Order: sequence, then C-alpha cells, then structure tokens
Amino acid sequence: MIVVYASNTGHTKQYAEMLAKELNVSAVPVDKIPGFYRGSDAIFFGWLMAENIMGYKKAKAACNVRCVVGVGMSPEDDEIEQRLREKGKFPPAMPVFYLQGGYDFNKLKGPFKAIMSLKQKEILGRFEGQSEAEKQANPVYRMVTEGYSVVSRERLDKVVAWAKSQR
Repeated sequence: MIVVYASNTGHTKQYAEMLAKELNVSAVPVDKIPGFYRGSDAIFFGWLMAENIMGYKKAKAACNVRCVVGVGMSPEDDEIEQRLREKGKFPPAMPVFYLQGGYDFNKLKGPFKAIMSLKQKEILGRFEGQSEAEKQANPVYRMVTEGYSVVSRERLDKVVAWAKSQR
C-alpha cells in the first residue's frame, strides 16, 4: 500500500505524509508516481475544488485506489463525505473520507488564484453581522483572512483506523 496525493497549498500533502508515516509506507505526489508503484494499492488524498477531489483520475490511472480522502476548507461532517461520493461517482464499496485542512491564498498558483480571489469575497460575506470574536473563532474565516491550517494527526483517526483494518 502507498499513499498518493495531489496538493495545491500543502495541507493535503501534510495529511498524506502523516498517514504514510503512521503506516510506515511511502507518500508520493500523483504527478511523480515511480514506475515500481504503478498498479499498487493506494490511499489517495486530493484537495477540493467545488467538491471535486482533484487528482483522483490520475491516481486511478496509475494505482489501485482503495480509499479516497478529500481535504478542504469546510468543517468536517458526514454530508460532505456523501456529496463527495456522489460527485466523484466512487464505487459504493470504496471508503470516502473528508478532512478539514487549511487555505493560504498566497500559496495558490495560476487560475486557482483568480478563481479564489472571487470565492473569498463570497466566503467572507457569510460572516457579515458576526462579532470580531465570532469571526476569529471560525477556522474558515481565519483561513481566508490570514492563511490558516487546522491540519492535525487527530483528524486522521478514522482514515488510520480504516487503513489499519486493511492489513
């Protein structure tokens, strides 16, 4: 088993590397999978854009993806996992997990920077009418205004449990 990832600003990579370390396996970027890993069983981590798990098609073409983990800005909940499953059209037996990660506008590149400059305004609009303390207590607000991450080992618990059950 290997861990394969597509990361845009580094938060997805952090989770992938944490899991790989926990499982004592390699973590490799989806664009740089060595030939000897082709066809291997893999856990795939991808960043989200409009609830699409980016990089999955490349991972699926190179490896036997057994589990998918989407990493985004929104708080974790089961509804997100269900929407990711439906949008990605993943096989019913394939586990699909979602983890809240982080966001840093300054690390974005190319068209994603332009897209997110517009999206940020929409996200900040959701916080109108809240006190500064309420805003600062919300990780999504902090992600958009200052670049912020909630990546942690504890958030990986359910993915680790699934991966260990597969050994």
